Amino acid sequence: MVTKKQSVLQANLQTSARAGFLFILAYAIYIVVFDAGNVLTRQAVYYRWMILTTLLITNIVYWSFTKKTSSRVRLTYAVWICALAQLVLAGFSVYWERGMASMSTVLFTLPIMNVALLGSRTYTLATAALACAVYITACTKYFYDYFNEGYRVQLYGQLFFFSAVFLIIGYLIGRLAHTAYKK
Repeated sequence: MVTKKQSVLQANLQTSARAGFLFILAYAIYIVVFDAGNVLTRQAVYYRWMILTTLLITNIVYWSFTKKTSSRVRLTYAVWICALAQLVLAGFSVYWERGMASMSTVLFTLPIMNVALLGSRTYTLATAALACAVYITACTKYFYDYFNEGYRVQLYGQLFFFSAVFLIIGYLIGRLAHTAYKK
């Protein structure tokens, strides 16, 4: 039997999946524009298309789950799979765009907001912690691969600051989502 909360959850997740398609379209346009302007190498364009294709497949599966099932457990798994794919995209984007100098840092908010739709503060904070881990990994890897592009104190400052921001965003969005879900 489907309860009212489950149907609201299912509707929210369907909206999230549709927003995911809009994000994929925007990212595809970003790739095309940067490729047309010869800003990216052929290899960089290829890698971006590969990761975007993976995200598209994941989002299609996520969208179909939100349409076909009302089981909270299955919907939760679908959200987590989509959020993990978004975290992978964000991590690779940060690395490809020069680590701590990247403007793709904002992409880490997408999986946090996506998981918040489940109405669980714990899941939302866990996603924020995963975002911190992926961001720290991407920035640290880039820093040590291209050592002369920044100072270590700058790296640690950025890692601390953005990790704190992700956790604060996770806390606030999780709190709002939990409050809205309880109503």
